[in-house]
Amino acid sequence: MDTSTLPRWATVLIGPELVWLLVYGAMTLLARANQPPNPRIDDFIENLWILIPALTALIFLLWFVPDVEKRGLLLRVWVAGIVGAHLALDKGMSAFSQQGPGIGTAYLVGMILVFVVLVIGSIVVFIRYR
Repeated sequence: MDTSTLPRWATVLIGPELVWLLVYGAMTLLARANQPPNPRIDDFIENLWILIPALTALIFLLWFVPDVEKRGLLLRVWVAGIVGAHLALDKGMSAFSQQGPGIGTAYLVGMILVFVVLVIGSIVVFIRYR
């Protein structure tokens, strides 16, 4: 689809903020589903420290979507990535049934990995779309 057929507000709406809003919504549903605690959901929550950075890497695929506004997209990916990953990890990890230092460490590792993914993705985008 040609971007000229979509209004400008629609091309701006399709972006990293929408992805992170959907992820946060999924984390909210996950937190509700873990009441009372379910061992399978707890196992999934324990793996969020790697799933959220992997999702962050997938957001760089927005450069291949023709209807996405590319001007300022890297800044939007960074801001939405840091804020969205924080909110998603915080919401998801808070739903874990056995709170302790391990879940806090998983949050920190997840955020560090998100930052690393954002740096690597930015370098790739900068080199590829220079």
